[in-house]
Amino acid sequence: MSKAARRSLPVAHSYPVDAIRRIVGRAALAVGFVVPAALGAQAWAYPSFQPPRVINREFNFGVADAGDAGTTLIFQWREGLSNRSQLGLDVGFADPKAKGNGKFVLGGQYGYLFTQGNAEMPLDFLGTAGIGFAFGDGGNLVRIPLGVSIGHRFPLDQGFAITPYVHPRASIDICSDCSSGGGNETDLGIDFDIGANFEVTKQLSFRVSALFGGSDTFGDSDGFGISLAWSPPQLSKVSKLIGR
Repeated sequence: MSKAARRSLPVAHSYPVDAIRRIVGRAALAVGFVVPAALGAQAWAYPSFQPPRVINREFNFGVADAGDAGTTLIFQWREGLSNRSQLGLDVGFADPKAKGNGKFVLGGQYGYLFTQGNAEMPLDFLGTAGIGFAFGDGGNLVRIPLGVSIGHRFPLDQGFAITPYVHPRASIDICSDCSSGGGNETDLGIDFDIGANFEVTKQLSFRVSALFGGSDTFGDSDGFGISLAWSPPQLSKVSKLIGR
C-alpha cells in the first residue's frame, strides 16, 4: 500500500470518531458542570418533564410517584421568550408518605438552548435554572435549581416523533422547621431524569420519565412519572417559524 493510500485511511474514518468524541466530551462537561455546582431540581421530588427544546407555549399535566416524597400532581406552563429561551411555572400538590404532610408546590424556571442538534453534533443542550417552594405541614422547603437537559429528536412516520433525553440536576434544599429542634436544614440533592417525549400530533405530546434522586430532605426519592403536554393550535405556525 502506498503512503498516499495509507494517509487517506484516517481521513475517511476521522469524522465519525471526532464527532463521537465531541458528543461525549460535551455531555461529560455538561454533567460535570451541573453536579458540582450544588444547585438544581424543582420545588419537590418529581420528574422535570423537560425535553431539551424551547417551547413557544405549552401546558403540561403530570403525575409522579417518588419514594418517600410520595405522589405529586403537577401542572407546568412553559412560555417561549425567543427561539433560544423560555420561562416555566410549576404548580401542584404533593402527598408525601408521612401522613398529614401534604404540600402545595410552586416553582419558576428559566431555560436556555445552548446547542441545537446539527450534522456535526446531533444533541440538543437546554440549560435550566430557577427556584421552587413547597409549603405545608412538617416544614417548608426551598430548592434552588440548575441543570441541563440533553437529547435528540427523531422524526417518525405519520408525523410522529420521539425525543429521548436525560436531565441531570443538583440542588440546594433549604427546609425550615424540619429538624427536631425546629431550625433550618440545608442539604445537597442530586436528581437525574431519563425520559422520552412522544409527539402524537403537532399540538399533543405524551411524556414518560424515570427519576433517580438522592437528598437527606427526601431519603428515597427514586420514582416514575407520566404527563400529557398540549400546545395551543393557534400557535403552531409560530412554532414552525422558530424551527421547533
